[in-house]
Amino acid sequence: MIDLFFMKTFISVAQTKSFRLAAERNHITQPAVSQHVRVLEQKLGCTLLERKGKNINLTEAGKIFYTYAENILKEYEEARVRINEIDNQFTGTIRIATIYSIGLYTLQPIIRKFLKKYPSVNVHLEYAQNQHIYEMITDNAIDFGFVAYPKKVSGVVTQTFSEDNLIIVQSPEYPIFNKKHISINDLDNKKFISFSSDIPTGKSIKQFLRKHKIAPELVHMYENIETLKSAISIGMGFSIIPKSTVTQELKDKSLVAVRCKDLDINRPLGILHANGKNLTKSTQSFYNLIVK
Repeated sequence: MIDLFFMKTFISVAQTKSFRLAAERNHITQPAVSQHVRVLEQKLGCTLLERKGKNINLTEAGKIFYTYAENILKEYEEARVRINEIDNQFTGTIRIATIYSIGLYTLQPIIRKFLKKYPSVNVHLEYAQNQHIYEMITDNAIDFGFVAYPKKVSGVVTQTFSEDNLIIVQSPEYPIFNKKHISINDLDNKKFISFSSDIPTGKSIKQFLRKHKIAPELVHMYENIETLKSAISIGMGFSIIPKSTVTQELKDKSLVAVRCKDLDINRPLGILHANGKNLTKSTQSFYNLIVK
């Protein structure tokens, strides 16, 4: 019989590629980590890890075992959570992946509200690109994904839960426009900073401008909302971004909005989960909070 904690130790080594970090993560000594891996290798009759200098890599057998070990621990955790829920205890971990703009702004108050009600539940949040989040859902690596412009994908359930209104924003110190109200034609040939056209929001903005035959002077494209806002603040150009991401900046006037009556871009936000996924009480309660 293989000890689940030994499997957890092995997974930590595989993920961190370090015996030291695996020891810290599991609150044990480095010799204990080595012993756990050695016992697993003896039980399985194979080598799981190989060292080349300071590098630690999985062998072919290790790669196979890693996948199964992860699934076994996830199943164990889900079983433990469901057993606890017999007595109406909300426990366990909710695994979430989100794009930056949703995670930093839309999700934060929701997570705080959820944890206040269910303090025993752990919410693990990580940031990823839109397309990678769909892959993480189909691989069962996460419970929920949050994306902009949700699309239909085989094996994935998508639900739009909110919409962002996109607005024009500029620096008050280095304004591109000298008036508070403009028309869509005023964007032509003006210095413009945009989301990358490889991500859904950037693609939607690009399509909108093309449809209206508007060609601003593209200075730079960014994927990260925080980098984009920094570029706006130093006067690199104006941008079109979700209003929810600049609430604080508009309040403290470090950025200003410019009204454009012809600008009509709404960005749908979606929550994803695997088709046929059995939700625990904890994950179901979190989902209900999102799609209420």
